[in-house]
Order: sequence, then C-alpha cells, then structure tokens
Amino acid sequence: MRGKLRRLLADGKQTGVFRVDAKEKPADILAGAEALGWTVFRVDGGDIPDKPAFLSRSASAMRFPAYFGQNWDAFEEIVNDPDAMPEAQGYLLLLDDFAAFARSQPGDWATARSILAQAAQRWQAQGRGFVVLLRKAGRSAPDVAWV
Repeated sequence: MRGKLRRLLADGKQTGVFRVDAKEKPADILAGAEALGWTVFRVDGGDIPDKPAFLSRSASAMRFPAYFGQNWDAFEEIVNDPDAMPEAQGYLLLLDDFAAFARSQPGDWATARSILAQAAQRWQAQGRGFVVLLRKAGRSAPDVAWV
C-alpha cells in the first residue's frame, strides 16, 4: 500500500470516497488496511451487470445480515447501522473495476456512490473510519479525489 493511502488510514478515523491507482494491487490494499486495524471488504465489479447484482455482491462481501432487503433503502440502512455491520474500529470498502457498471447503469452507480458518501459522513460523526476506495473506476468518478 502506497504512502498516501497508508497516511489516510493511519489514524483509523478517516472517512470518505476516494480513487486509488489501478497499479495498487487489491491484496496489498486490503492487507495494509487490515494491518492498520481496519475491517476490509472488496467488491469486484468487473462482471456486475445491474443493480440486483451490485446489491447481492455488496451484501455478500460486507457480510450483511440475512434480513437485507435487496434494495437501495435497505443498503443505505445497513451501511449506516453499527449494529448491522461487523464490529470494527473502521471499515474500508474497495470497489474494484466498476467502470462497465457505471457506464451501463449510470443512475444506479450514482445512487450507490451517494449512499456510500453519505455513510462516510455519518460514520465520521460517530468517530469511526469508513473509507470507500474506487479502483479501476475509469471515467466513472471524475469528481472523486485521488489518494
């Protein structure tokens, strides 16, 4: 994991949505974050065609409870609920290779990004880290800062 990302995660309370260089290997990112005390999740978006697949893959990766309702409201509720998420000091969600999903489903991609950005703000208010990294995002997130 490169220095800028390591510094971002070092205090355990950072929040936000960021882009990360595709040269960063997912295994290195996740291992580095775990070494700093973060609970990590990776969602590989390379073959996600639509919203149901995104929600299902995210729920599986983030270990959502069985009652997850497979809709945006339920997704938003769970990513904001400390009781629904595994116990942790902070969370790092690596969304990997989502360019095709973003191009084919721009409305759903925007909804997912908005929910995750708002969740980061809520976790920050609780003093807990919540970082979403977009790797291999292509042009799907030009407004997101690089780390």
